[in-house]
Amino acid sequence: MMTRLERARPAVVWGLLIVLLAVVFVPMSQLRLVDGDEGIYLLDARLVMEGNMLFHDLYWPQMFLTPYIYGVWMKLVVGYSWYGARLLSALAAMALGLVLYAQVARLTGRRVLGGVAVALFTFSGLEFGWLPLVKTYAFGTLTLFGAYAVLTLSRSKNRWFYSGLLLGLAIDIRLYVVFTAPAFLVELYLDERNDFRARMMQLGRFAAGFVLALLPNQYFLLIDPETFVFNIIGTHAIRSPWGFFGFVDQKIHVALRLFGINYSDGVTSLQFVFLFFASLAGWVGCVRRRTRLPLSSTIFLILATVSLLPTPAYTQYFAMTIPFLIVDAVVFAGAIVAAGAPVAVVRLGAVVAATYVLLAPLDFYRYTVSGTEIYYIRSAKDAQHLTIPAIRAVGRAIDREVLPERPYVISLWPGYFVETRARILPKMENNFTLQFSRFMTQRDITKFHFMSYPELSAALQRHAVDVVVVGDFLGIWDNQRVWVKNHVLQSGYVLVDTIGGEEIYKLPAAARTARRRGD
Repeated sequence: MMTRLERARPAVVWGLLIVLLAVVFVPMSQLRLVDGDEGIYLLDARLVMEGNMLFHDLYWPQMFLTPYIYGVWMKLVVGYSWYGARLLSALAAMALGLVLYAQVARLTGRRVLGGVAVALFTFSGLEFGWLPLVKTYAFGTLTLFGAYAVLTLSRSKNRWFYSGLLLGLAIDIRLYVVFTAPAFLVELYLDERNDFRARMMQLGRFAAGFVLALLPNQYFLLIDPETFVFNIIGTHAIRSPWGFFGFVDQKIHVALRLFGINYSDGVTSLQFVFLFFASLAGWVGCVRRRTRLPLSSTIFLILATVSLLPTPAYTQYFAMTIPFLIVDAVVFAGAIVAAGAPVAVVRLGAVVAATYVLLAPLDFYRYTVSGTEIYYIRSAKDAQHLTIPAIRAVGRAIDREVLPERPYVISLWPGYFVETRARILPKMENNFTLQFSRFMTQRDITKFHFMSYPELSAALQRHAVDVVVVGDFLGIWDNQRVWVKNHVLQSGYVLVDTIGGEEIYKLPAAARTARRRGD
């Protein structure tokens, strides 16, 4: 089998890889339980296509690029659709898998090892669990890995330009990727250590691509620097009581969970342990030979470290590290085999790889049906409400209740409005604004267009909308839900429908008539 793969025509190999990747990532993109952030990302992607501006019209806590990627895709290709947007994430994950194959095959000189890398990537719980979502992971990982791989795969004298451009695009998606930039600079220096002129030329090319990719940020920055900085940096200091980098115990818990110590993250923890210790053996080998760590290793180590810095940290952040870890693990395994490893060692490696793959269906079930050990899902009942069909059903119910002349609705979660004609009340486009406003001054609430509890209460009392959605989509917002429900009832709204865990309240006809007379 391995010999046939090595001798097969390239088109056949690429075709088989595409089929393998598609069989996993496309269904996962359609069936994966919904993550709360997706509702924000998708609605904001729609709103920027309709003329709203990130940071200044909408609170947006990431760099600018993600909403434009999905917004353009939905507007020009698939329409405003959960399924269509998720499909784009699946395509990005598939592209990443193909680049991973090319990189490993080039580094090892063997197609079969490239195929092994793709299999490990495809059946990684962190990858199929998080890349197909509408979040920053699919394109953030693709561009960052591309910035690394292009240095090996391209023979062009401009490869450092392409690397800088892709790295800049990765930063345009997720800011903390900037911490990997020194690793690229060190690699450039070491590659050209004997030729000062060549080193400076490549540095210039890298800087040109890097600056070109980051240039659009100046547009958002120059409009109002304070607003831009507050959105992407400042709010991360108030997202929890521990500030930017506090709550060290929680970070330790995440690291231990990733290694399956005390508490595991499903099959993901076992897979991570396999990859990490295979890579660690390779790093130890580099130290013993007194050779430098490969760029993939330094990127992994930097990313793994910075993934633990935000408060709170989550294991999902490590989805961006897995392709780099796979490169190190497979290259090390290939070197062991090429050096004439004992048959017992080879068989052990095959058993480990088979276990890695064969256990993956447990995480498929976890991410698509049960929701077990997914941090924001409290029970199997919650998981039933966190499907795309369930969300679309709520959206249709909202559309039945709103009047065309009064399309605005209050909801604690914006994801219901991605596919509807209804519109969420301005300042409610991100469910975190209400939560964060408790820790902000009135001046900042007003300047940064955040919704506060007093303002929301006033909107309900004056009947600013006819329809209000109250539910338990995210269990972490229980206190908000109770507060909103009490104020909805006190303001005269009545329950007209219940879809899953969401309650839809509407202003009675008499109250709507009185409001029109008052207007």
